[in-house]
Amino acid sequence: MSIPTTRRRAAFLNNSSNASSGGAQYEDDRDGESYRQHHHHHHHGDVVKSIFGGKISTFANRYTPSLIARYINPTALVVVVAMLISHVTIGSAVYLYAKNGSFFCPVDLVEYINWSGSAALYQGALSFRSKGPYAYDSLVRIQPSSVPKKMEPVPESHRKTFYYDGDKITQPIARAYRSRGWTQVDKPQQAQWIYTYNTNRPWGETLKPWQRFNMLPFYQKWNTKDQFTYYYKQFQHAHPERAPSQYVPETFMLSETVEDIMEFQKKLESGGYKYPWVLKAGSVNQGRGITMIAPSSKELVELPKKALYMLQKQADGGDAEEDEDWEDMIVQSYICNEMTWERRKFDVRMYWLVASIDPLIVLYHDGYVRIGNSDYSEEDFSNTRAHLTTHTFLGAEGKATFDQFEEMVSTYWESKNSRMGSTTGRSYPWPAKSPVEHVRNQFKDAIAEMIEVYQKEAFDIPDGQTITAENAFSFYCADFILDNDLDVWFIEPQNGCGLDEDYYFRLEMHGSLFNGMTDIMEEIWHKQEQGLPVMPLQNVGNWQILYGDGLIYRYEGYQRSHNKASCSATAKKKKFKK
Repeated sequence: MSIPTTRRRAAFLNNSSNASSGGAQYEDDRDGESYRQHHHHHHHGDVVKSIFGGKISTFANRYTPSLIARYINPTALVVVVAMLISHVTIGSAVYLYAKNGSFFCPVDLVEYINWSGSAALYQGALSFRSKGPYAYDSLVRIQPSSVPKKMEPVPESHRKTFYYDGDKITQPIARAYRSRGWTQVDKPQQAQWIYTYNTNRPWGETLKPWQRFNMLPFYQKWNTKDQFTYYYKQFQHAHPERAPSQYVPETFMLSETVEDIMEFQKKLESGGYKYPWVLKAGSVNQGRGITMIAPSSKELVELPKKALYMLQKQADGGDAEEDEDWEDMIVQSYICNEMTWERRKFDVRMYWLVASIDPLIVLYHDGYVRIGNSDYSEEDFSNTRAHLTTHTFLGAEGKATFDQFEEMVSTYWESKNSRMGSTTGRSYPWPAKSPVEHVRNQFKDAIAEMIEVYQKEAFDIPDGQTITAENAFSFYCADFILDNDLDVWFIEPQNGCGLDEDYYFRLEMHGSLFNGMTDIMEEIWHKQEQGLPVMPLQNVGNWQILYGDGLIYRYEGYQRSHNKASCSATAKKKKFKK
């Protein structure tokens, strides 16, 4: 497993030699210096031998029983016993790690990962401050702040206790809480903090007011493609003064109403035939239920007619199996002129945290890149898999750090300016001061916009419904792609974020994510026990605030052109005659 050579990693390694292992590391460094001082003397080996050999011999002669010492060399005996103990210890640790996962990770490795996460947390916070707006700089007020509410304090016997389900996907989160001094308990009823990806738990309805469970009961309203589309359209209807989202590709529902289908038909007839489209089943993920439809193809021309037929068939009772395949179907415009990673399709996964719903506080964190395993082409839409980056079908999916993404975006933009003959250098066609800041601002703006759309639908407790705990939180992610204009497109938010640690950089990233998350939650809960205003937050680490008690992030001054060119396939495909 190779260690990525990124700027953050380099800074991390520069700091690690003196900080990672405390006194033991210092002793090793000191011995190494002693060795280097004698390196040019012919008898440096004798010096080292005398230092260590003398210590071992003294220890052996002092503690080896005289009867054993008469027949066995004491020094050799100590060395053999030490080797046996070392091998047994390492073997046991490896066995437990392989059998039980990171919960039984060797202590030194756990401490190292936790330290690296804290180091990255500090370095990343400085990085955020230097690269763009930090904390509250770009927040605008859209609602009055809430009145501080004093919540029930945690009993001392349960303070800083946590429960998690033990699944592999939740282990990095539990590891961060251990690193912050929290104690794991066996039952959720005993814990101040509860985390599980299976939120459908009966005990979730009987929590104490002071407990905190990662249960937002209405996340399904945005976690499926059809619901995501539906609520964005509802928000648009409720706010006609607002322009449609510039981040979400144009999408039409095909299994709800005749009006939806006729709206799609009208789009096709007004120029939509020359673009490719993506047909998606609404309630499945990881690349399943997706079909690419080529421009001006027979499938595209006949799609509205098929949608009307299936809608009528479902109304008449229809065939259950066929209806299930078509249930909750949407069609979405395909993003043309997409940016590639060494000629391969890629997407960027970012993270967002609902740290509190009372008041509503949401934060953003950089993520990483997922890269497809085959060359990408916009001239062939017959192979759907070639247009996916999800790991469901692509076993050789690659991954890259955000630092590598930053370097790629910067290099791409400089190269593009050179080809266009630009001499302005640092003059950009958007408000941000760098290409990466521009892209990151779009990530944040897109998620903040989603929070506004769903504020009352998914991030609030509707009238007449209650949860027994006084507050709730949850951790999520979101997937984006970029086109060659550096415009960001919001593909979908995700409730289930894979937390595999198949790359070393993901260990560091998880440390930054969840050590920071722990600090944020502790600060919020402490303030709520005291009845203090939650905002402003002091300990956000590498997280950036998107929504905070009536304040929302806005990428001010950015407005993209919606007059996007069609894919390169358009000129090479003969239009199907209707």
